[in-house]
Amino acid sequence: MGRHPNPQRKVDLIAEIVDYILDNGLTDLSLRPLAKELGTSTYTLTYQFGSKEAMVIDAVNHIDERQTARLSEFDSTSDSPSQILQRLWDQLVDEEGRRWSQVMLEVATLTSRQPILFEEFEANALKGRIDHLAAAFGDGDPTDQDVRYATLTCATVQGLVLDALLTGDLKRNESALCELLDQVANPDARVASASASLGNQSFEQ
Repeated sequence: MGRHPNPQRKVDLIAEIVDYILDNGLTDLSLRPLAKELGTSTYTLTYQFGSKEAMVIDAVNHIDERQTARLSEFDSTSDSPSQILQRLWDQLVDEEGRRWSQVMLEVATLTSRQPILFEEFEANALKGRIDHLAAAFGDGDPTDQDVRYATLTCATVQGLVLDALLTGDLKRNESALCELLDQVANPDARVASASASLGNQSFEQ
């Protein structure tokens, strides 16, 4: 009988693969240089993951989980939404966060060209951050409105990060972030914004 993949070997490999992708990106990812960098073989990579595509999906999921875990270190029941958003921003613009954002941008591009490849990841992308922030908005018991506003604010922060990556203008985007944090700290502004979002949703339907 043939050998079965070693679960621990796979865990060790995925950690190294994640670091490689964060350093080198996804667009030109090839098994041969990856295997050489990791001191292994293309056979081992294929044996452990089944295919390059499956390996990439595993790696992207681990990258996202790593970033979500960083935010989850903070208690959404004791920290204010503004504090959580500030920490999210800080994490997205530090060295690891910038690399994560660059990979997610590549994932978005690849998804538009190969929708099946990241179909499952796309459905769950950023959910951990949204749930964490919604819990803060809802004092541990978020409503649909809290989820909508958490979605809106998380997307805004991601957009500001993308702007900073593309333009290099961190100061302008941090100034815009301050405007967002002021709004988030104002419950009346949150309700108005969430209501407007709901109104747009009804119009589209």
